[in-house]
Amino acid sequence: MSLKTPLYDLHRNDGARFVDFAGWEMPIQYESITAEHMKVREKAGLFDVSHMGRFWLSGTHAARTLERLVPSRVADLAPGRVRYTVVLNPEGGIKDDILITRLHPEIIMLVVNASNREKLFPWFQEHLADAVELEDRTLTTGMMAVQGPDSLEIVNRLLETELSALKYYHARELESGMWVSRTGYTGEDGFEIIASPDRILSLWQSARRAGVAPAGLGARDSLRLEMGYSLYGHELTEAITPLEAGLERVIAWEKDFIGKDALLRQKEGGPARRRIGYQLTGKGIPRQGCVLFEGEESVGETTSGGFSPVLGLGIGLGLARREHPRGDALAVEIRGKKIPAQVVKPPFVAKRVKS
Repeated sequence: MSLKTPLYDLHRNDGARFVDFAGWEMPIQYESITAEHMKVREKAGLFDVSHMGRFWLSGTHAARTLERLVPSRVADLAPGRVRYTVVLNPEGGIKDDILITRLHPEIIMLVVNASNREKLFPWFQEHLADAVELEDRTLTTGMMAVQGPDSLEIVNRLLETELSALKYYHARELESGMWVSRTGYTGEDGFEIIASPDRILSLWQSARRAGVAPAGLGARDSLRLEMGYSLYGHELTEAITPLEAGLERVIAWEKDFIGKDALLRQKEGGPARRRIGYQLTGKGIPRQGCVLFEGEESVGETTSGGFSPVLGLGIGLGLARREHPRGDALAVEIRGKKIPAQVVKPPFVAKRVKS
Protein backbone atom coordinates (compact mmCIF):
# COMPACT_ATOMS: atom_id res chain seq x y z
CA MET A 1 0.00 0.00 0.00
CA SER A 2 1.40 3.37 -1.04
CA LEU A 3 2.22 6.03 1.51
CA LYS A 4 0.44 9.38 1.27
CA THR A 5 1.79 12.78 2.24
CA PRO A 6 -0.18 15.14 4.53
CA LEU A 7 -1.17 17.08 1.38
CA TYR A 8 -2.57 14.14 -0.59
CA ASP A 9 -6.24 15.17 -0.36
CA LEU A 10 -5.42 18.72 -1.43
CA HIS A 11 -3.58 17.41 -4.50
CA ARG A 12 -6.58 15.29 -5.42
CA ASN A 13 -8.88 18.31 -5.04
CA ASP A 14 -6.57 20.23 -7.39
CA GLY A 15 -6.98 17.55 -10.06
CA ALA A 16 -3.50 16.07 -9.76
CA ARG A 17 -2.41 12.99 -11.70
CA PHE A 18 -0.64 10.59 -9.36
CA VAL A 19 2.21 8.12 -9.77
CA ASP A 20 3.85 5.71 -7.37
CA PHE A 21 7.25 7.14 -6.49
CA ALA A 22 9.44 5.14 -4.11
CA GLY A 23 6.35 3.78 -2.38
CA TRP A 24 4.58 7.17 -2.15
CA GLU A 25 1.52 8.24 -4.10
CA MET A 26 2.78 11.54 -5.48
CA PRO A 27 1.39 14.16 -7.90
CA ILE A 28 3.26 14.12 -11.20
CA GLN A 29 1.31 17.03 -12.69
CA TYR A 30 -1.81 19.18 -12.25
CA GLU A 31 -2.18 21.34 -15.36
CA SER A 32 0.72 20.36 -17.62
CA ILE A 33 4.38 19.76 -16.90
CA THR A 34 5.47 22.55 -19.25
CA ALA A 35 3.03 25.09 -17.78
CA GLU A 36 4.07 24.24 -14.22
CA HIS A 37 7.74 24.40 -15.21
CA MET A 38 7.39 27.88 -16.73
CA LYS A 39 5.43 29.21 -13.74
CA VAL A 40 8.37 28.28 -11.53
CA ARG A 41 10.87 29.90 -13.91
CA GLU A 42 8.78 33.08 -14.30
CA LYS A 43 6.97 33.47 -10.95
CA ALA A 44 6.77 30.65 -8.40
CA GLY A 45 5.43 27.18 -7.72
CA LEU A 46 4.59 24.97 -4.74
CA PHE A 47 6.11 21.51 -4.37
CA ASP A 48 5.12 18.77 -1.95
CA VAL A 49 8.41 17.12 -0.98
CA SER A 50 7.14 15.31 2.11
CA HIS A 51 8.22 12.01 0.55
CA MET A 52 11.88 12.93 1.12
CA GLY A 53 13.39 11.14 4.12
CA ARG A 54 14.14 13.22 7.22
CA PHE A 55 16.49 11.86 9.88
CA TRP A 56 17.51 13.56 13.12
CA LEU A 57 20.99 12.73 14.43
CA SER A 58 21.59 13.89 17.99
CA GLY A 59 24.28 13.64 20.64
CA THR A 60 27.59 15.16 21.65
CA HIS A 61 29.43 13.19 18.95
CA ALA A 62 26.80 13.50 16.18
CA ALA A 63 29.05 15.53 13.88
CA ARG A 64 32.07 13.32 14.56
CA THR A 65 30.02 10.21 13.71
CA LEU A 66 28.84 11.73 10.44
CA GLU A 67 32.41 12.66 9.45
CA ARG A 68 33.11 8.96 8.91
CA LEU A 69 29.92 8.39 6.89
CA VAL A 70 30.27 11.16 4.30
CA PRO A 71 33.29 12.50 2.39
CA SER A 72 32.51 16.15 3.20
CA ARG A 73 33.49 18.08 6.31
CA VAL A 74 30.77 18.14 8.96
CA ALA A 75 32.47 19.30 12.16
CA ASP A 76 33.04 22.79 10.72
CA LEU A 77 29.37 23.21 9.82
CA ALA A 78 27.96 26.00 11.99
CA PRO A 79 24.38 25.80 13.35
CA GLY A 80 22.01 27.06 10.68
CA ARG A 81 24.22 25.97 7.77
CA VAL A 82 23.28 23.41 5.10
CA ARG A 83 25.70 21.27 3.09
CA TYR A 84 25.17 19.00 0.07
CA THR A 85 27.11 15.74 0.08
CA VAL A 86 26.93 12.04 -0.71
CA VAL A 87 26.98 8.79 1.26
CA LEU A 88 29.41 6.20 -0.11
CA ASN A 89 29.73 2.43 0.02
CA PRO A 90 33.17 0.88 0.68
CA GLU A 91 33.82 0.67 -3.09
CA GLY A 92 33.29 4.43 -3.47
CA GLY A 93 29.87 4.11 -5.11
CA ILE A 94 27.13 6.53 -4.14
CA LYS A 95 24.50 5.16 -1.75
CA ASP A 96 22.65 8.49 -1.84
CA ASP A 97 23.08 12.24 -2.15
CA ILE A 98 21.80 14.12 0.89
CA LEU A 99 21.48 17.51 2.55
CA ILE A 100 23.02 17.97 6.00
CA THR A 101 21.62 20.77 8.17
CA ARG A 102 23.16 21.53 11.53
CA LEU A 103 20.13 22.57 13.55
CA HIS A 104 21.97 22.94 16.87
CA PRO A 105 25.53 22.10 17.99
CA GLU A 106 24.42 18.57 18.92
CA ILE A 107 21.52 18.06 16.48
CA ILE A 108 21.90 17.40 12.75
CA MET A 109 19.10 16.85 10.24
CA LEU A 110 19.64 14.70 7.17
CA VAL A 111 17.32 14.96 4.17
CA VAL A 112 17.68 11.83 2.03
CA ASN A 113 16.03 10.57 -1.13
CA ALA A 114 12.72 8.78 -0.67
CA SER A 115 13.97 5.75 -2.59
CA ASN A 116 16.92 5.35 -0.22
CA ARG A 117 15.33 6.06 3.16
CA GLU A 118 14.88 2.42 4.17
CA LYS A 119 18.39 1.56 2.96
CA LEU A 120 20.17 4.43 4.67
CA PHE A 121 18.55 4.29 8.12
CA PRO A 122 20.07 0.89 9.08
CA TRP A 123 23.36 1.88 7.40
CA PHE A 124 23.63 4.94 9.64
CA GLN A 125 22.51 2.97 12.69
CA GLU A 126 25.24 0.39 12.09
CA HIS A 127 27.92 3.08 12.25
CA LEU A 128 26.62 5.21 15.14
CA ALA A 129 28.97 6.12 17.95
CA ASP A 130 27.93 5.60 21.56
CA ALA A 131 25.50 8.21 22.89
CA VAL A 132 24.44 9.24 19.37
CA GLU A 133 20.78 8.70 18.50
CA LEU A 134 19.15 8.46 15.09
CA GLU A 135 15.44 9.11 14.58
CA ASP A 136 13.41 8.85 11.38
CA ARG A 137 10.87 11.70 11.43
CA THR A 138 9.70 11.30 7.85
CA LEU A 139 6.19 10.20 8.85
CA THR A 140 5.81 12.66 11.72
CA THR A 141 6.71 15.79 9.76
CA GLY A 142 5.85 17.32 6.41
CA MET A 143 7.98 19.18 3.89
CA MET A 144 7.09 21.68 1.17
CA ALA A 145 9.05 23.93 -1.17
CA VAL A 146 8.32 27.32 -2.70
CA GLN A 147 10.53 27.90 -5.73
CA GLY A 148 10.82 30.72 -8.24
CA PRO A 149 11.69 34.43 -8.55
CA ASP A 150 8.69 35.41 -6.40
CA SER A 151 9.41 32.87 -3.65
CA LEU A 152 10.87 35.32 -1.13
CA GLU A 153 7.81 37.56 -1.22
CA ILE A 154 5.49 34.55 -0.96
CA VAL A 155 7.33 32.89 1.94
CA ASN A 156 7.62 36.16 3.86
CA ARG A 157 3.86 36.56 3.59
CA LEU A 158 3.14 32.92 4.44
CA LEU A 159 5.38 32.84 7.50
CA GLU A 160 4.79 36.46 8.54
CA THR A 161 8.52 37.11 8.72
CA GLU A 162 11.40 38.63 6.76
CA LEU A 163 13.85 36.17 5.21
CA SER A 164 15.73 38.37 2.74
CA ALA A 165 18.85 38.11 4.93
CA LEU A 166 18.74 34.29 4.95
CA LYS A 167 21.56 33.21 2.64
CA TYR A 168 21.52 30.33 0.18
CA TYR A 169 22.18 27.01 1.95
CA HIS A 170 21.33 28.49 5.33
CA ALA A 171 18.42 27.50 7.59
CA ARG A 172 16.50 29.10 10.43
CA GLU A 173 14.10 27.82 13.09
CA LEU A 174 11.08 30.13 13.00
CA GLU A 175 9.05 28.41 15.69
CA SER A 176 9.40 25.25 17.71
CA GLY A 177 9.66 22.33 15.29
CA MET A 178 9.50 24.42 12.11
CA TRP A 179 12.62 25.00 10.01
CA VAL A 180 12.95 26.98 6.78
CA SER A 181 16.02 26.77 4.53
CA ARG A 182 16.99 28.69 1.42
CA THR A 183 17.49 25.61 -0.69
CA GLY A 184 15.88 23.87 -3.65
CA TYR A 185 16.20 21.66 -6.70
CA THR A 186 15.19 24.05 -9.48
CA GLY A 187 18.02 26.57 -9.92
CA GLU A 188 15.67 29.36 -8.90
CA ASP A 189 15.63 31.21 -5.62
CA GLY A 190 13.51 29.22 -3.21
CA PHE A 191 12.77 27.89 0.24
CA GLU A 192 12.04 24.51 1.80
CA ILE A 193 9.94 24.26 4.96
CA ILE A 194 9.85 21.35 7.41
CA ALA A 195 7.19 21.34 10.12
CA SER A 196 4.43 19.24 11.63
CA PRO A 197 1.96 17.75 9.13
CA ASP A 198 -0.81 20.09 10.33
CA ARG A 199 1.42 23.16 9.95
CA ILE A 200 2.48 22.15 6.43
CA LEU A 201 -1.17 21.57 5.53
CA SER A 202 -2.10 25.04 6.78
CA LEU A 203 0.77 26.74 4.95
CA TRP A 204 -0.06 24.97 1.69
CA GLN A 205 -3.70 26.01 1.94
CA SER A 206 -2.70 29.62 2.61
CA ALA A 207 -0.38 29.63 -0.39
CA ARG A 208 -3.08 28.20 -2.65
CA ARG A 209 -5.60 30.82 -1.44
CA ALA A 210 -3.00 33.45 -2.31
CA GLY A 211 -2.91 32.10 -5.87
CA VAL A 212 0.40 30.22 -5.81
CA ALA A 213 0.15 27.28 -8.22
CA PRO A 214 1.27 23.75 -7.36
CA ALA A 215 3.83 21.87 -9.43
CA GLY A 216 4.32 18.12 -9.58
CA LEU A 217 7.22 15.72 -9.87
CA GLY A 218 7.24 16.08 -13.66
CA ALA A 219 8.10 19.79 -13.47
CA ARG A 220 10.52 19.15 -10.62
CA ASP A 221 12.40 16.75 -12.88
CA SER A 222 12.47 19.03 -15.95
CA LEU A 223 13.56 21.99 -13.81
CA ARG A 224 16.46 20.06 -12.25
CA LEU A 225 17.47 18.69 -15.66
CA GLU A 226 17.78 22.21 -17.10
CA MET A 227 20.18 22.95 -14.23
CA GLY A 228 22.16 19.75 -14.79
CA TYR A 229 21.40 18.59 -11.24
CA SER A 230 21.94 14.89 -10.59
CA LEU A 231 19.07 12.53 -9.76
CA TYR A 232 19.60 9.36 -7.77
CA GLY A 233 19.07 6.26 -9.89
CA HIS A 234 20.23 8.17 -12.96
CA GLU A 235 23.46 10.19 -12.57
CA LEU A 236 24.08 8.69 -9.13
CA THR A 237 24.03 4.99 -8.20
CA GLU A 238 26.03 2.57 -6.07
CA ALA A 239 28.02 1.75 -9.23
CA ILE A 240 28.92 5.40 -9.94
CA THR A 241 31.54 7.25 -7.88
CA PRO A 242 31.67 10.98 -7.11
CA LEU A 243 34.69 11.28 -9.43
CA GLU A 244 32.67 9.89 -12.33
CA ALA A 245 29.61 11.96 -11.37
CA GLY A 246 31.52 15.26 -11.38
CA LEU A 247 31.21 15.64 -7.60
CA GLU A 248 34.84 15.74 -6.49
CA ARG A 249 34.02 19.12 -4.94
CA VAL A 250 32.21 17.38 -2.05
CA ILE A 251 35.28 15.34 -1.07
CA ALA A 252 37.55 16.47 1.77
CA TRP A 253 40.58 14.34 0.91
CA GLU A 254 42.41 15.23 4.14
CA LYS A 255 40.02 13.22 6.35
CA ASP A 256 39.03 9.55 6.63
CA PHE A 257 35.67 8.31 5.37
CA ILE A 258 34.07 5.12 4.10
CA GLY A 259 35.03 4.60 0.45
CA LYS A 260 38.15 6.81 0.55
CA ASP A 261 40.64 4.06 -0.35
CA ALA A 262 38.64 3.10 -3.44
CA LEU A 263 38.38 6.73 -4.54
CA LEU A 264 42.10 7.32 -4.07
CA ARG A 265 42.84 4.36 -6.35
CA GLN A 266 40.40 5.67 -8.95
CA LYS A 267 41.81 9.20 -8.69
CA GLU A 268 45.35 7.92 -9.26
CA GLY A 269 44.45 6.13 -12.48
CA GLY A 270 41.69 8.48 -13.50
CA PRO A 271 38.00 7.49 -13.67
CA ALA A 272 37.06 5.42 -16.72
CA ARG A 273 33.88 7.46 -17.25
CA ARG A 274 32.94 11.10 -16.99
CA ARG A 275 29.69 13.03 -16.78
CA ILE A 276 28.67 15.12 -19.77
CA GLY A 277 25.74 17.26 -20.86
CA TYR A 278 24.36 17.72 -24.35
CA GLN A 279 21.57 19.37 -26.27
CA LEU A 280 20.08 18.04 -29.44
CA THR A 281 20.55 19.95 -32.68
CA GLY A 282 18.05 17.69 -34.40
CA LYS A 283 14.47 16.82 -33.47
CA GLY A 284 13.85 14.35 -30.68
CA ILE A 285 13.57 13.88 -26.93
CA PRO A 286 16.29 11.77 -25.30
CA ARG A 287 15.58 9.48 -22.38
CA GLN A 288 17.60 7.46 -19.90
CA GLY A 289 19.40 4.63 -21.69
CA CYS A 290 19.76 6.35 -25.07
CA VAL A 291 23.20 5.43 -26.43
CA LEU A 292 25.73 8.16 -27.26
CA PHE A 293 27.80 7.92 -30.43
CA GLU A 294 30.87 9.68 -31.74
CA GLY A 295 30.86 8.82 -35.40
CA GLU A 296 30.02 5.13 -35.54
CA GLU A 297 31.52 4.39 -32.13
CA SER A 298 29.36 3.95 -29.03
CA VAL A 299 30.98 6.12 -26.34
CA GLY A 300 28.44 6.28 -23.53
CA GLU A 301 24.84 6.36 -22.40
CA THR A 302 22.26 8.94 -21.43
CA THR A 303 21.49 8.97 -17.71
CA SER A 304 18.71 11.62 -17.87
CA GLY A 305 17.03 13.23 -20.83
CA GLY A 306 13.98 15.25 -21.67
CA PHE A 307 12.52 18.36 -23.24
CA SER A 308 13.66 21.78 -22.04
CA PRO A 309 10.65 24.12 -21.94
CA VAL A 310 12.95 27.17 -21.78
CA LEU A 311 15.16 26.18 -24.72
CA GLY A 312 12.47 24.38 -26.67
CA LEU A 313 14.66 21.37 -27.48
CA GLY A 314 15.89 18.06 -26.12
CA ILE A 315 18.66 18.01 -23.52
CA GLY A 316 20.45 15.24 -21.69
CA LEU A 317 23.04 14.19 -19.14
CA GLY A 318 25.17 11.12 -19.65
CA LEU A 319 28.19 9.06 -18.76
CA ALA A 320 30.83 8.80 -21.48
CA ARG A 321 34.19 7.08 -21.66
CA ARG A 322 36.74 9.54 -20.33
CA GLU A 323 38.50 10.08 -23.68
CA HIS A 324 35.20 10.85 -25.43
CA PRO A 325 33.80 12.85 -26.97
CA ARG A 326 36.99 14.28 -28.47
CA GLY A 327 35.13 17.29 -29.81
CA ASP A 328 31.74 18.84 -29.12
CA ALA A 329 29.73 16.75 -31.60
CA LEU A 330 27.72 13.68 -30.62
CA ALA A 331 24.82 11.63 -31.89
CA VAL A 332 22.11 10.25 -29.62
CA GLU A 333 20.24 7.11 -30.65
CA ILE A 334 16.53 7.71 -30.16
CA ARG A 335 14.09 5.06 -31.38
CA GLY A 336 16.69 3.60 -33.72
CA LYS A 337 17.72 6.93 -35.26
CA LYS A 338 20.92 8.83 -34.56
CA ILE A 339 20.02 12.43 -33.74
CA PRO A 340 22.83 15.02 -33.84
CA ALA A 341 23.73 16.74 -30.59
CA GLN A 342 26.23 19.22 -29.20
CA VAL A 343 28.17 18.76 -25.97
CA VAL A 344 27.20 21.49 -23.48
CA LYS A 345 28.48 22.10 -19.98
CA PRO A 346 25.44 22.38 -17.64
CA PRO A 347 23.53 24.31 -16.52
CA PHE A 348 21.59 24.48 -19.77
CA VAL A 349 19.85 27.67 -18.60
CA ALA A 350 21.11 30.33 -16.19
CA LYS A 351 20.82 29.73 -12.45
CA ARG A 352 19.19 32.39 -10.33
CA VAL A 353 19.81 31.08 -6.84
CA LYS A 354 20.90 33.59 -4.19
CA SER A 355 24.34 32.50 -3.02
